[in-house]
Amino acid sequence: MFSLHKTKGGVHPPQHKDTRDCPVVYVQPPKQVRIPLNMHIGAPCTPCVSVGDHVYVGTLIGDGTGLCAPIHASISGTVTSVATEELPTGQTAPVVEIEGDGKMEQDPNITKPTYTTKEEFIDCVRASGVVGLGGASFPTWFKMKAPEGKKFDYLVVNGMECEPFITSDFRQMMEHAGRVIDGCTRIVEALDIPSAVIGIEDNKPEAVELLNKTIAEKGVGDKVEVLAVPTKYPAGGEKVLIMATTGRAVPAGGLPVDAGCLVMNVTSVSRVEEYFRYGEPLVRKTITVAGDCVGKPGNYRVPIGMNVRDVIEEAGGLTKEPKKVLMGGPMMGRAISSLDCPVLKANNAILCWDDLAVLPEQSPCIKCGRCVRACPLSLDPCGLAVASNNHDLVKLDELGVMNCMDCGSCAYACPAHRRINNAIRNGKAFYRTETRRLAEEAKGGN
Repeated sequence: MFSLHKTKGGVHPPQHKDTRDCPVVYVQPPKQVRIPLNMHIGAPCTPCVSVGDHVYVGTLIGDGTGLCAPIHASISGTVTSVATEELPTGQTAPVVEIEGDGKMEQDPNITKPTYTTKEEFIDCVRASGVVGLGGASFPTWFKMKAPEGKKFDYLVVNGMECEPFITSDFRQMMEHAGRVIDGCTRIVEALDIPSAVIGIEDNKPEAVELLNKTIAEKGVGDKVEVLAVPTKYPAGGEKVLIMATTGRAVPAGGLPVDAGCLVMNVTSVSRVEEYFRYGEPLVRKTITVAGDCVGKPGNYRVPIGMNVRDVIEEAGGLTKEPKKVLMGGPMMGRAISSLDCPVLKANNAILCWDDLAVLPEQSPCIKCGRCVRACPLSLDPCGLAVASNNHDLVKLDELGVMNCMDCGSCAYACPAHRRINNAIRNGKAFYRTETRRLAEEAKGGN
């Protein structure tokens, strides 16, 4: 059904997949969790609990309307605080703090969901609280709703995990292959999608082999197929993966549905299937903990909202003081200013670095064009960086700043070690703010 298609740009950073053979370890429940209510693209949830309330694992603690995903308690215990706080990531959000009772009792109201229609299926997925678990954090239920006049021809499952160091998705495929394939089958049948393709980088042959074997055993080869994609970062970017697996191009400024594709991370697919099997919403996250400062690098299953400091302690603690701690991978992850930061739904790694955190000094741009050749979307990263630094709204618009996927290939390829990606990220934030302001002014003028 599917065949490989050539993609543009990309780079080949060292893989550092040292934790690929580390089975997932379930950590001891923490004494306390702090759960932000903005763990998705869209408006933050409104708290559903108050100080003093008793909650169980899976109790709804936050919900909202529109582009939103409900949030649930990850431990059982008592709500000790509901307040708007500034997080170490720089964001401000409502945070629900729960003091654990050590029992980890499941909410007695949890039941296995049932559905008979596409709409009921999507409602169930919403109730699960699942978002894009590869880092995007887009509410999964929302992307399943094809706009009027459009339809999904393919479910494209992202098992690429092209970021260096991270192996949590790989472990998901190796330890829960049956759930991954059942999840793909369930989704294509419920949403009336003709077929699904699971894209996996060819540096994970064990996962390719296991999933193919599982597909054969379940007899769903007419609906689900695995495609081994050449290892090249950022092969897991939505637009890049769609092109590689289907040959379709997402138009500039468009969404995957404009190419007839529903794209889901492989762990998101697995979690959706887990919800339909057992009824428990998304309350835990598997993350890779690694770096040259970590005592026991590996993959750990932790309650959402658990403190990063506590997670690192479960992973053997720090062997030395890190110069930088990242939530996510080295290409697209974000540095945090404090270890007192909660694990979020979309976090897939905690990387603690000493020597690896030292970056070369920048030097002047030599106009070599390597950033342009590395860009998988054929943008002009150098020009975008200059326009971003100059706050040139017109130029940012002309160069299509919002088409940038923040992959960082440009900065990796730059021989002058320019912080191109950081500049473009700032430019995107400026562009969003200014266009919103101008739209509001225009509306007011009318």
